[in-house]
Amino acid sequence: MKRISKKGFLTFFLFIVSLWNLSSQEIIIAYEDKEQPPYYLGVGDVIPKDYPGIAVEMILSIEQYLEPLKITLVRLPWSRCLLYLKEGKVDGIFNASFNAERLLYGWYPTENGLHSGTIDSSKRITNISYSLYKLKDSTIDWDGSHFQNLGDSELGAPLGYSIVNDLIKMKIGIYQFQSTKNGFEMLMRRRIPGIVVQDVTGDSILLQNYDRFMSIEKDVPEVISKDYYLMLSNLFVRENSDLAQKIWETLAFVRTNHMADLFQKYSETMNLKE
Repeated sequence: MKRISKKGFLTFFLFIVSLWNLSSQEIIIAYEDKEQPPYYLGVGDVIPKDYPGIAVEMILSIEQYLEPLKITLVRLPWSRCLLYLKEGKVDGIFNASFNAERLLYGWYPTENGLHSGTIDSSKRITNISYSLYKLKDSTIDWDGSHFQNLGDSELGAPLGYSIVNDLIKMKIGIYQFQSTKNGFEMLMRRRIPGIVVQDVTGDSILLQNYDRFMSIEKDVPEVISKDYYLMLSNLFVRENSDLAQKIWETLAFVRTNHMADLFQKYSETMNLKE
């Protein structure tokens, strides 16, 4: 029997190792441990099985198109999601709006595939608006450009969210709270005159807690609308640049071809509009 040369054995060994790596490739993606209906549901570190949320299902569906990629999800406070992305403890996070300061933490999908390139909005997960919520007897108002009758008072906003920087740029004093529901409680106690939060979350909380928060209303128009993305860590993109681009391209395909079906699924239990 012909013996395998050392060179041939090494080539064969490396081939087997490459197959093993391919078959066992896993990435860890984190998202917030609070609800953002309908994009993710449930609280804490539990990931609901049947209705985890539209964005969660979109992320997990990437596995179908990039086999044998395995995606493991974890839920953390948003500030820790950002920290772990920066430290390379997780490979990705969602839903993340664009914030130039976050370029130190990781990568967004870009048109030219470079870290500092123009953001490619076609590869977004979704678009979400922020709105002002206030007590119905309040005189503060958002006119589409400025807050009226606010004076020197602070507005509330969720800790670590990009809207904080947006409001700071408007020269608005900010009180940051841990969760949107905490913000509504502060508003009820008149500790702050208004809060600016994602309306998908704010509207859901008002609907689910109507008796408690019936004196609160959402102001129109929206304060700002943002695209939201899957960010990938600097470490992951450095070591898997081609795979990173394929992940974003696949996510764009999923949004374009399956978002309507996902909204239809969640409309069975929630009053949703695309």
